[in-house]
Amino acid sequence: MTQSKSTNTFASSEDAPKRRRIKGRFDPTRLNGALVISDEARLALERCLLFQGLDRNELMAVAALVEETSVEVNEILLMEGETARYLYIVIEGQGAAQVEMERGWLSLGLVGPGEAAGWSSLVGGSVVYPATVKALTDMKVARIETSGLALLMNVDPKIGYPVLKSLSAIFYRQYEAALVAAKTA
Repeated sequence: MTQSKSTNTFASSEDAPKRRRIKGRFDPTRLNGALVISDEARLALERCLLFQGLDRNELMAVAALVEETSVEVNEILLMEGETARYLYIVIEGQGAAQVEMERGWLSLGLVGPGEAAGWSSLVGGSVVYPATVKALTDMKVARIETSGLALLMNVDPKIGYPVLKSLSAIFYRQYEAALVAAKTA
């Protein structure tokens, strides 16, 4: 996979996805962490399959890593081929996971509230995102830098084991869906 494509597969410039811009929610004087994330972000983390096995204190340790951000409709949340550095949990809105093919974009599915995008970033090493996620509506997301989450998971196995177990379940479901799609194609 290459980071940038030289051909334009969109009919017009309006159809082309816009690059995501981090909105001005950053305030260096604000305390970062679990005490300042929104209730909506906390609920999204609680609903997210990746964090289902965590108790409240463990979930708040993860929440301390969250940076809330916004993505406008048609902007790109994450791009196929880019280095996978962040995990995104959708707080509100909806995005489409898709891959670029020779004939255009192939949709892989939707990502909505409480769901994770960019979970491949948890695999480790120099991993790239295998798909692009484009905002279908305005979105609010909880962005977690994977290096911080990986450190937390390594330091506290009560967090690391359940998250990796859930990640395995996600990969297995994706594998099953790919097999069904291949058999029915």
